[in-house]
Amino acid sequence: MDRVRGACAAPGASGRLTRRRLGGAGAAAAALAATAPPGVPDAAEAPLSGLLVTAAATAAAVPDAGRAATAGNLVVELTLTNAAGADLSGIELRSQVPAGTRVSASWQGGRERNPAALSGRGDAPQMVRWSGISVRRGERLAPFTFRLTPAPGADGATVFRDAVLQPSVGNAPSSVQVVLPQLPLIGLWGEDGLRRTVLPAGLTVITRERPDTETVALRLAIRAGSRDEDDATSGGSHWLEHAYFLGTETRPNAQAISDAIAAVGGATNAATSWEYTDYWKLVPADAFELALDVLADQLLHSTFRTEAFERERRVVFEELKQRNDAAGTRAFDEFIQATFQESPLRRHPAGTIESVESIPIPVILAHRDRLYRTGNMAIAAVGRLRHAEAVARIEAALGALPRGPRSDRPATPEPVQRAPRRLEFGDGTRLAEVRLGWPAPGDLDADSAPLYVLVDVLGVTGRRLTEAIRDRRALATSVSPAYLAFSDAGALTVTASTEPQQVEEVVRLAVDEVRRVRDGEVGSEDVAASLRAIAGRRAISEELNQAQAMRAIGEVSGTIESHDEYLARLRRVTADDVRRVARTYLDPASFTLVVVRR
Repeated sequence: MDRVRGACAAPGASGRLTRRRLGGAGAAAAALAATAPPGVPDAAEAPLSGLLVTAAATAAAVPDAGRAATAGNLVVELTLTNAAGADLSGIELRSQVPAGTRVSASWQGGRERNPAALSGRGDAPQMVRWSGISVRRGERLAPFTFRLTPAPGADGATVFRDAVLQPSVGNAPSSVQVVLPQLPLIGLWGEDGLRRTVLPAGLTVITRERPDTETVALRLAIRAGSRDEDDATSGGSHWLEHAYFLGTETRPNAQAISDAIAAVGGATNAATSWEYTDYWKLVPADAFELALDVLADQLLHSTFRTEAFERERRVVFEELKQRNDAAGTRAFDEFIQATFQESPLRRHPAGTIESVESIPIPVILAHRDRLYRTGNMAIAAVGRLRHAEAVARIEAALGALPRGPRSDRPATPEPVQRAPRRLEFGDGTRLAEVRLGWPAPGDLDADSAPLYVLVDVLGVTGRRLTEAIRDRRALATSVSPAYLAFSDAGALTVTASTEPQQVEEVVRLAVDEVRRVRDGEVGSEDVAASLRAIAGRRAISEELNQAQAMRAIGEVSGTIESHDEYLARLRRVTADDVRRVARTYLDPASFTLVVVRR
């Protein structure tokens, strides 16, 4: 596995906790029920007022002098809505142009009408500007649009990565509130037809029209994972995710929620990970409105009744017991906790039976109130839909979501491991699940690119671990490396399933393969082969609407990037880089080893 981001998984052990109906066993903390509120959510947010700006950017291919469409561009749309209660006139709308780009065209409403004025010379940032705008009370103007292209000699996969547009408004009366979103441009370059819209309320909407498909995938991701918990709320994000399926004011229980989607042949589920929680629906295209209605009903009208909440606590207990009973899952969970000593990623999304048992329901609801805010949310809708129509429906359905800024997460890189750590569990003689590895930088670090290549050289394409351990010596039924890349920290791990008496030999051989890379046994041809394979696997993995909608997860975790942006990072990797990161982070004498015997 070359790349596992945020929703970490390892063979035989999923770190991404998916909601399952397991039935109840285990004891609930019944005494807490008396202190729990009836569960009705806080009052919905009132509609925004003032002069509201919506910002959107769409990736688009452009014809090149009558020939086939070539390198793309980004089309930016700024929309004004007057919710101020009075007509406004003489308004100026403007936006700075990112460094390394230029405005190749601009218009408002139609391509030939009302182009923007451009200012800025030399080293001064260029500005696009519309003046003398009148907008009547309650009116929403046609978008003010400009096309951004890379400046001559610039690479779009690079210049747009760090670019953030900040629209501004001039000449509005001081009594009128102006609501302005920020619009990041990362994740769009080369993704023809992909659009990011940031609504005035702060919710990010990602849409992609795929008219040749018959489905729509809808996914809402929230910047609320186990790394956002503390000792009092450990495991609470996962439990809360379950609670959003317990019933709403109009769909009184989990079955009613499930049946609404199943009635059209669709699927619904949710998951909790270290850096996010997400809720998703997959439905036929003509059931998009239904899926959105059910999702909005869950997010806005879940009742969180005490009795149902407590029953779900027992369901979470059962999931935790199953994780502990499965050797591979237990090994993975113990490896994560042992590897991350300083990073908040050491908190597993499942929590523990003890932590979940001790959390009062009001504490969980306070956790929700802190994190379930529009600035922490992104929703993706991908499939047979229309951008503008889908965004309008999403804005109407989710307009009452609690508003608030994006939560700050101080980066906490995990230090390089300087001493060995070994944990062993069980005394069985039938099977041993082995997890060994090292802490590593996260996805946002420059060294993540050579680490992606390194794990592929050892694994899928290079097959070095498989050949050394399984093929030549038959010491393991399976062996594979993975790079678990969160935003600010990560881990490189090797997973093996073997017989208990062969553990030491499997570990020795795995470390020997890492040592060979450190010592220089990787060349430019190895890197080139891995890059070709990684590019192909990523392209294939993103074919389905469900996979495309996972961009919402990258949006809230901060790791979103387009296919072209990702490959641009990898293309700069050399064999020297691969050897360097192996020497820097993978010390053959200082690694974490977890063995679970059954």
